[in-house]
Amino acid sequence: HGFWYYEAERSFRAILAHDPNCAMAYWGLSQANYENEKRAKAFIQKAVELLKKVCLNITEHEKASLDAEIAYHDDKKEKDITKRRKNFLRAYEDLILAYPDDIEAKALLVCRRWQFMRKGIPITTYIGLDAILGEVFAKNPNHPAHHYAIHLWDDRKHEQALDSAAKLGNAAPGIAHMWHMPGHIYSKAKRYHDAVWQQQASARIDHAHMQDWFLLPDQIHNYAHNNEWLSRNFSHLGKVRASIDMAKSLLTNPRHPTLNTPEKKKASARYGRMRLIQFLEKSELWQEALETANSPWLEKLPKPEDDLSRLRLIGVAQYHHKQKAELQQTIGTIDTHLTQAQADQDQAKQKAREKAAKEKKNEKDTKAAEKKAHDQHQKKIKTFENNLTELRGYLAAMDGDLKAALTAMAKRPSNINRAPYELAFGDKSKAAETAKKQIEKNNKEAIPLAKSIYVLHQINKDAPLIKTGFDELRSFSSEIEIKSPVFARLAPIAKQFGYPDDWRQPHTPAKDLLARPKLDSLGPLHWTPPAAPSFTLPDQHNKTISLNQYHGKPLILVFYLGAGCLHCTEQLTAMADRYPDFKKEGLPILAISTDDVSDLKKSQTNYKKGNIPFPIISDFKKDIFKKYTAHDDFENEPLHGTFLIDEKGRILWSDISADPFMEIDFLIKESKRLLSLHQ
Repeated sequence: HGFWYYEAERSFRAILAHDPNCAMAYWGLSQANYENEKRAKAFIQKAVELLKKVCLNITEHEKASLDAEIAYHDDKKEKDITKRRKNFLRAYEDLILAYPDDIEAKALLVCRRWQFMRKGIPITTYIGLDAILGEVFAKNPNHPAHHYAIHLWDDRKHEQALDSAAKLGNAAPGIAHMWHMPGHIYSKAKRYHDAVWQQQASARIDHAHMQDWFLLPDQIHNYAHNNEWLSRNFSHLGKVRASIDMAKSLLTNPRHPTLNTPEKKKASARYGRMRLIQFLEKSELWQEALETANSPWLEKLPKPEDDLSRLRLIGVAQYHHKQKAELQQTIGTIDTHLTQAQADQDQAKQKAREKAAKEKKNEKDTKAAEKKAHDQHQKKIKTFENNLTELRGYLAAMDGDLKAALTAMAKRPSNINRAPYELAFGDKSKAAETAKKQIEKNNKEAIPLAKSIYVLHQINKDAPLIKTGFDELRSFSSEIEIKSPVFARLAPIAKQFGYPDDWRQPHTPAKDLLARPKLDSLGPLHWTPPAAPSFTLPDQHNKTISLNQYHGKPLILVFYLGAGCLHCTEQLTAMADRYPDFKKEGLPILAISTDDVSDLKKSQTNYKKGNIPFPIISDFKKDIFKKYTAHDDFENEPLHGTFLIDEKGRILWSDISADPFMEIDFLIKESKRLLSLHQ
């Protein structure tokens, strides 16, 4: 019910380890793989085989549940997936009619109905589905189906799910996602204090779980989504430093080629970079922006289009610092990228023409191919052009051409408040109009509201509206960082209205909330590297080597499956060949094998260039493999593992898999990055 499919599968696998003939465990494994059709189908087929071959103690009720799942995955009898989905819903309705006390079937019916809506089958009655959930909660008020109530009403009428938002976390307190989902509802309701609390709880539970199981943050579904949303909600409350710290936290998370890179959508690295740039600008921390944009926090990305947001931040900060020559240089850099993008577009069009001619295409098809090549580059070109227009507008303002600056402002991103710039560029009327609209939105976002109050006060226009805006700001001001630039300049206005120097007001909790645990009891707010388990093991010479010997320096720790594993030999060979590169970066290597001591020398023999230049030690009993979770407990087999351990004995990075990690360049680069950020 919490969509924690990985742990759900582990639970049903534990049942099968106890009772291999439990058909309903395969039903559960199929449910736990709803988003993996091929895997779900394979599991339900196991249940089919059991039903044929084994005399099972299974009830008609359980059989009906199995039959619905079996039919859903039977694409031979019915190839049309939409029809199968509709038949599945009808089967669950029949199940509920036959067994009206089955609240699990009712909960799953609502869940699948919502999920199938996202697959093209519109929901015709939200109230009807809500009524079914009402029957579930009548029998079990704390049922985790509150999760489905939130999803059901999230994009329709969020107020309907406020009761479920208050109850869901306590319904399944060990699942981070169940604390996160109420944040959807509270954000829609603009109750950002409550949204922040929920998302903090989710982050902390995730981080505690990662510490226990040596998981990378982006291995957990929705982790990055929760924490970037948390950073936004911190910003809405005026918690400037907290929003920036959370963005930086996402950037300090370990990266992985398949999980987390700056180019990968919905990954920590991409979200963290996006939000850090946004909040530095939004909070007008111009000196910090310049320093951060030229630091490991915001490294230069290989593709100019990916690096553009960093360059734009530099340009905006240079304008605010009156660094005209530097701004001209930044504009020149972006202009060079634009010229290259235009050349790439021309080249792509030329290649499309040549290919069409070679294939003897007609004129219509040739033009279509050219247009496709043109369109593939046009979005990138337009983005470069818009950013150049904006930055040249700031340059024009520095030269006193305010009309050109105002014209350029039309290209400014819509999520940034324009009013202060319109005021600076001399259009008081437009600035007042923009500020007024922002106040009237009443969206309870502290920074845009504070900017609008300041702009109207500078223009000396509409004092009642300024007072209304300030009173609104004070109503949710408990977390505002009052000395931050955007809020510090409100001090004279507060004095004019007779407010105290600290004009913030305490937060009054809503009356519809239930008891909540203390946040600190759930885990750390930011990802925290776990301590590496200690060990003392013999090498091929029966000399003991311990982890403590490496204290004070980083270490690459490799778990491999003995000299008989060809993939392991490939990894050790690759690392031995590149050992000078590891050594240059101060990264010693230690390999732990499943071989006993007498067989360790075979790994050395497998290396054709002499002796492997790093120690190899034996964990024949696989005790250390298990401590580092490089072990499949169900198959009772060791797994390949590669770890980066820092000088303090903490695990900064890991890869645990059925295959050894072979991307040596990535490992060296990421190790260097993480060690610099986690000092």
